[in-house]
Amino acid sequence: MSLGDTDVYSKTYEELVRHVRTAGNVEPNWEPPSADVKYEYKWDKPGSGQTDQVFGPFSEEDMRSWYKAAYFGTYGEQVKVRRVGGEWADWDDVVQ
Repeated sequence: MSLGDTDVYSKTYEELVRHVRTAGNVEPNWEPPSADVKYEYKWDKPGSGQTDQVFGPFSEEDMRSWYKAAYFGTYGEQVKVRRVGGEWADWDDVVQ
């Protein structure tokens, strides 16, 4: 609205994306990042026998509920986690 577009709240998502693309601030084939982030995990416990098996993708809501239930250990220390397509890391380094 501060840029003079007083009708911004009545525009569709597609119209807003098209406007951003045509403004030249991004590549013409740019896709907005998804708010629906998916995560994968694998066990990181010595002797578990499942350390190479990847589980997921799961929503952030699912992952947080399992974390709160201590499914991954008290502090998430029993798993490595990543965003789908990302690098494996500790719980606190991936899930904010």
